[in-house]
Amino acid sequence: MSFRKPKEIALELVPRTLDGILAEAKESLSTYPFVTSINIPEIRKLPIKSYEPTELLLQNKIAATPHFRVIDRTEKELLEKIAKLVESGLKQVLIIGGDPPKDDPHFTPSGLSTLTAVKAIKREFPSLKIYTGLDPYRSSFREELDYAYSKQEAGSDGFYTQPIFSIGLLEQWQEQLPDAEIWFGIAPIFTEKSRRYWERVNKVVLPSNFSYDMEYNVRLARQLLVTINEMHQRGYLMPISNGALNYLQSIFD
Repeated sequence: MSFRKPKEIALELVPRTLDGILAEAKESLSTYPFVTSINIPEIRKLPIKSYEPTELLLQNKIAATPHFRVIDRTEKELLEKIAKLVESGLKQVLIIGGDPPKDDPHFTPSGLSTLTAVKAIKREFPSLKIYTGLDPYRSSFREELDYAYSKQEAGSDGFYTQPIFSIGLLEQWQEQLPDAEIWFGIAPIFTEKSRRYWERVNKVVLPSNFSYDMEYNVRLARQLLVTINEMHQRGYLMPISNGALNYLQSIFD
């Protein structure tokens, strides 16, 4: 491999089945031991929630970071879920606000905010690392930066970003949060359908020269990892539906 990896790389796996995610995690980590942990996103439309595969991975001695959407949970429920995982060896958790479902007009949010959730978790589990989201696309730079400061004041130990598709954007956030622990997201986009999803749902802005081909996506991922390493930060890889092992092989082999 022609580039130096960040000291910490995480792999995000979508929890479609419990057996599947365990097998994929074991195969990926045994093949690429520099991958240090597995992220488990909370996807509302999927029946398996993040705490279920997290518990399974922890039981198999695999470090895992579950995502919790606070819009879906009361403080009591959230703390109960985390307490059970802490008993299994949980070391870190990602707290995100979450958006209300667009296809459910009767949905009622829990009323729990990210800042309140972070404070409660830090109070109950002071040794647990708490990460929160950093979204470069949903609002103005100033608003998102101020929100990041508020999360730090509440007790957030660091951030996970939405996927980054530009070295300049990565450097801009590092410049503003030089002392924060940031896990920068890296994801491929191979189709126009995938691009429309990221642009419509997550308001992602892609470089004008962005390309769907494998060579471009691999080159960008490597460039981002080099820059992340130079900044002494962390990266997490999001294969989405492309297959974790195939994505890892394309970048590191």
